[in-house]
Amino acid sequence: MLILALDTTSEKGGAAVYRDHQCLALAPNEGRANQYSVTLFQLTERALAEAGVNLGEVELFAVANGPGSFTGIRVGVAATQGWAKAFNRPVRGVSVLEALVEEARPTTDWAVPILDARRGEFFLGVFRRPGETGIEIGPSLVAEDDGWVLNRPALAAFLRERLAGEASVTCLAREHDHEVRSLPEALPGSFRWQLVAGPLLGAIARRAWQAAGVGQLQSPEQLDAYYIRRPDAELNWRE
Repeated sequence: MLILALDTTSEKGGAAVYRDHQCLALAPNEGRANQYSVTLFQLTERALAEAGVNLGEVELFAVANGPGSFTGIRVGVAATQGWAKAFNRPVRGVSVLEALVEEARPTTDWAVPILDARRGEFFLGVFRRPGETGIEIGPSLVAEDDGWVLNRPALAAFLRERLAGEASVTCLAREHDHEVRSLPEALPGSFRWQLVAGPLLGAIARRAWQAAGVGQLQSPEQLDAYYIRRPDAELNWRE
């Protein structure tokens, strides 16, 4: 299955082309997260050209749908929906938290991916091990929640209350995420930490490919942004 994977949620994103789980081409972003409205199509063209395929040959569109840059998320989701509708192809939205666990593949009983949400807050998810051999990556990956956004004291209190007594916990952070990397001193010393470098495009493509294998793909209309914290403009409009 030919997969186009996109990540516009942070500066460490880009576009990539995969044949099942094999990478054919990777075009990482080299600018800021708020420039994807200009650069996404250039990155996509570069990845497709390097892979020697065209957009019409793509069989599945995989996109990071959040959390992250609000503008970036909207650009990635809208482009994916447009292309999928034009070529009558399925899509799969993959959360950055899920992709972080997929990329890290920790062997502990629990995995806690954490992302800088700005404003002194952090996005986090909690994933548990369903089997006996570490976090299972694939359709059996179990998320305990839909994600949270918490400030530093609330995050520390939450994890102490929720997981301090568990057998083993790995907190996951992206290597470039300096705010998250400052958290270990505020959390239980028994928690392990694992850093993930570079883009998560491979993890996004793999999760989409795995979803295809168990019939869990989406139509373009079913694809939605995964903000966790809604944009200020949307909250103000609702009020």
